[in-house]
Amino acid sequence: MMLDGVTLIGPVSRDYVRLPGRAERQQPGGAIFYAGMALRALDVPVEIFTRLAKADEAELLSPLRKAGASVTAMTSAHTTRFTNLYGPGTDDRRQQSASQAGPFVIADLSAVTTQWIYFGPLLQDDISTALIRHFADRKSHRIALDAQGLLRCVKGGAVTPAGWPDRYEILPLIDILKVDMAEAELITGQGNPEMAARILCGRGVDHAIVTLGETGAIVCHRGALIRQPAWRPAGHGAGHGEWPVVDTTGCGDTFLAAYLACVIAGKPAAQAAKLAGIAAALKLTVHGPLQASRADIIQLAGDNF
Repeated sequence: MMLDGVTLIGPVSRDYVRLPGRAERQQPGGAIFYAGMALRALDVPVEIFTRLAKADEAELLSPLRKAGASVTAMTSAHTTRFTNLYGPGTDDRRQQSASQAGPFVIADLSAVTTQWIYFGPLLQDDISTALIRHFADRKSHRIALDAQGLLRCVKGGAVTPAGWPDRYEILPLIDILKVDMAEAELITGQGNPEMAARILCGRGVDHAIVTLGETGAIVCHRGALIRQPAWRPAGHGAGHGEWPVVDTTGCGDTFLAAYLACVIAGKPAAQAAKLAGIAAALKLTVHGPLQASRADIIQLAGDNF
């Protein structure tokens, strides 16, 4: 029997965040961490399968467990570690990685029973094509994928873009796909985000999301294109002096998590994109994961929700 909620599969990382003019911070990170926290803020039941070193488990997983997520931690010789180096622009980020947790394998995940599965790889080798296909072939799951980790590797300590040879095998299996503009171009060869989103849909993705940083996101759902500008409340423009931008790490993960929560609730794609934009904007205002509640986000979204 398929249960309600979402199973998230991927590494939780230890992140070192360096912002200009500020002291370095250490915090939990990774798509699974930020998405899991956002889903719990939106009252979605969450089960997480992650892999990290035993010594890091209590510290890095404590926020998820306190938020009400069910977490299964599988031991790895190493925890994935990233150093995020931000430039003067909020979308200017370089990454370094000193270690990577071990990969996920089918035998680790026999207990997955939710209809929705959210894959959040951080680097190539975290999650294999075979693993994604295994769950797709069961015909009882729907799959959300943050493709970021499938499109990057580590060379000389630096996180660099990488090809995704199996993309055309995997894309038809994905219900909701999230990529940023650079990732969309790596997959499709198309530098126009609207065209890239259409190509991804044409390859079989049901909801193709291309995030565009401070300018918002593009969503293509069954051929229909949705242009979601970066959300700001009344009286606030897009200028950073008018809306507090504290920490951009995890905004794309928050967008995807909120979008998925709306799809689970039966909302149409346009409404899902609007709520996701609000969630991402609120996440910008704090260090770490989303801290706003479902009620906060719905209130800002207006009567349509």
